[in-house]
Amino acid sequence: MINMAEQKIPWYKRELLIMPVSKVDVVTMTKNFSIMLEAGLTVPECLEVLVDQSGGKLRKILQRVNSDVQSGDLLGDALEPARRIFGPIFVSSVKVGESSGTLSQNLTYVASQMDRELEVRRNIQGAMLYPAIIVIATVILGFGLATFILPQMTRLFKSLDIELPWTTRVLIWIADVFGQYGLIIAPIMIGFFIFLFWLVRQKFMEPITHRFLLLLPGVRDFVHDINRARFCRSIGTMLQSGIPIQEGLEIVQGVMTNCVYRKSVERMYESITSGESFAELVAKYPRLYPKMVERMIVVGERSGSMADTLIYLAKFYEEKVAIKAKNLASIIEPILLIFIGIGVGFVAVSIFTPIYSVTEGLTF
Repeated sequence: MINMAEQKIPWYKRELLIMPVSKVDVVTMTKNFSIMLEAGLTVPECLEVLVDQSGGKLRKILQRVNSDVQSGDLLGDALEPARRIFGPIFVSSVKVGESSGTLSQNLTYVASQMDRELEVRRNIQGAMLYPAIIVIATVILGFGLATFILPQMTRLFKSLDIELPWTTRVLIWIADVFGQYGLIIAPIMIGFFIFLFWLVRQKFMEPITHRFLLLLPGVRDFVHDINRARFCRSIGTMLQSGIPIQEGLEIVQGVMTNCVYRKSVERMYESITSGESFAELVAKYPRLYPKMVERMIVVGERSGSMADTLIYLAKFYEEKVAIKAKNLASIIEPILLIFIGIGVGFVAVSIFTPIYSVTEGLTF
């Protein structure tokens, strides 16, 4: 198991993640490492060049790896303390590559896999950036309006000798609350959202939050495709690197981010020793892996091209994720604008209705 591999390393020898290493830096380093090996440089020579090219936390890690390799350790063993930084697929592929003489090729496969995952992450982040900016700006402006501007306007409404509509009375109540307690409510709300964000990221909440995402309309297909792409690409990359399917399933347990998919991989790993084929194991989870995935894997097993088949499936789902990421942004934006429009309309009606009533009374 991956965890067992990590437990063999004393805690004081593991790399600390006080300052996280950029995924872009790791991908660039992996590509450069592969190119230099193909050019005929030895592993120590490559590490010396990579140390000079890198900076920050990654530079310190590579310096330690280079020192261990110079002392006689294998590259895979030297990378083991940094498994959490480089990833289990990276370390396992390096170990297999060293033993089989395909280190350069394996690093190329791993770099491709990491590059595609990075691209998927960028697509998701890009899709959510604009809606997040709109939400944050709206909340800040709404709070400022309710705390500093509306209390000044509601004094006028209170002085009017007319019956105020319910919308205006609600607005006055909101303005009074924020006018008196706004500077208290703000830190409480910020603290609540920070606590909520921390809570949903905790391990004990994963069975709830991850299952909820897989059931949430409009989001579930997006989450399914992300996990299917990661599953197919991770196993496909390891098969390309020469890692057996059983060991690949063991490693993928630590790669899957959604706990429902991770549980399915754990059960596959436990069952594959009984002699069932990989396609039969995948077929046990039709809600997670569609019929197309099962049939493609069957073809891959028969033809001996399982790795290529899984990489093809990964590309298929990654393209779906990219398209859905763009569509997700185009769907969220009008929904946000509708809610903002409703809020602005409510405030406008609340302000102008009593003013119109007063002017109408003066006319007659």
